[in-house]
This record gives sequence, structure tokens and C-alpha cells, in this order.
Amino acid sequence: MRSSTMILLGSVALVAAFAVSDRVGGPRGVLIEPAVAATPVAPPVSAFRTVTSSSCSANGCPTTCEADEALISAICIGSSGAKFSDNLLVENGQITASCGPSSTAIVVSCARK
Repeated sequence: MRSSTMILLGSVALVAAFAVSDRVGGPRGVLIEPAVAATPVAPPVSAFRTVTSSSCSANGCPTTCEADEALISAICIGSSGAKFSDNLLVENGQITASCGPSSTAIVVSCARK
């Protein structure tokens, strides 16, 4: 581009910037208002939690969720694949899932009640 075209485009951009700053109400040349201080927010609490145990060969990996949670799923993981746990025990309203001795780990999903 020629220098006269560049000067013209620069002038148009400068005039547009002044027009916008006048509409925003800020001082000339400033296009952004200062940020408002944010109030601290607590980190979000997850509705789901995963618990993993790997003592299956010794005791079957009995795993349960906290009292304020519900057990959603329990998956037994073995050397040949994974399957849902079919060993569920209910005591005092708490479900405990466990796996057989051929499993190497259990993965339990818990959800807040």
C-alpha cells in the first residue's frame, strides 16, 4: 500500500477509537473500563467420585461409598477384561461391592445423594 493510504487508514482508526471512548464515557484514548474486583468463589463440588481398590486377590476389594453418597456402579477389572460386580452386600443402607479373586482391581463410582 502507498504511504498516503496507510496514513488515511490510521487516521480513520484513530477517529473511530476516540468516538468509541466518548460513548463508553472513559477518558480519550482509553477503550476499556477498569475491571471490577471479583469476589472469591468456592471451588465447585463434584457430584461424582471414583474409588479404586487393588487388593482383590487378597480380600475381594470390598469397596463402599461415603454415607452421603450412593454407589452407582462397580466394575471388577481382571487380566482378561472387566465386568460389573455381582457381589453386592447391603448393610445399614450402605452398599458394598466386591470382586472375585481373579480380579486385580475394582472401580466404584459414587454420587452425592
